[in-house]
Amino acid sequence: MAHINSHALAPALMPKLNYVVDRDFTPLTLVGITPNLLISNNDQPAKTVAELVAQCKANPGKVSFGSAGQGSAQHMALESFKLAAGVDTIHIPYKGSAPMLADLIGGQIGYSFDTMTAATPHVKSGKVRAIAQTRAKRASSYPNVPTMVEAGFPNFEATTWYGLAGPGKMPPAMVQRMNEDINKVLLMPDVMEKLAQFGAEDGGGSAQRFADFIRTEQVKWAKVVKDSNVKLDS
Repeated sequence: MAHINSHALAPALMPKLNYVVDRDFTPLTLVGITPNLLISNNDQPAKTVAELVAQCKANPGKVSFGSAGQGSAQHMALESFKLAAGVDTIHIPYKGSAPMLADLIGGQIGYSFDTMTAATPHVKSGKVRAIAQTRAKRASSYPNVPTMVEAGFPNFEATTWYGLAGPGKMPPAMVQRMNEDINKVLLMPDVMEKLAQFGAEDGGGSAQRFADFIRTEQVKWAKVVKDSNVKLDS
């Protein structure tokens, strides 16, 4: 299962990565694209993106954002926000979403861009507040939460995505057969329902579509990594 972390972020963040995405993998099918959610604990003053930007500008380097880890998709969503909004914040990396969400709910940190999958149970229970979502269009499971684009950030898109890939240099006939089979599975009602529960949308299509998508993501995140000067801890 190829993922934004392995196929788009790691190549930008780790110069000595021991694999080359284009050489060592054959894209088969995009399974789904999931928005991240910009969330906060209920004691934070900002209820909109504009209010959050104002809070960050009034308190440069003091507003705290947690993530699932240094260099994670959640962290890079934050870096995209900082670049787009022209703000400085505190980034607090955790070892996964679970401990980060526990501290967010407890008020130890203020905000986070977390995956819709991890954040949804806490949003639904009222323990955290959903301020915005990070795809250009609203997810069907969150029709009432605005996107970052709607909040005044054109072209802002920071998603978590998944797709199936095989080893490098797979025979084209095998790629075509597997792509067709995966697309059939993605159209099964129970599979569609399960993916929709987690906000995973727009999966399927050709192997070439997935390959093109991966390349676009690599270029986008390489620029964010460069512009934000993010480096992984050695």
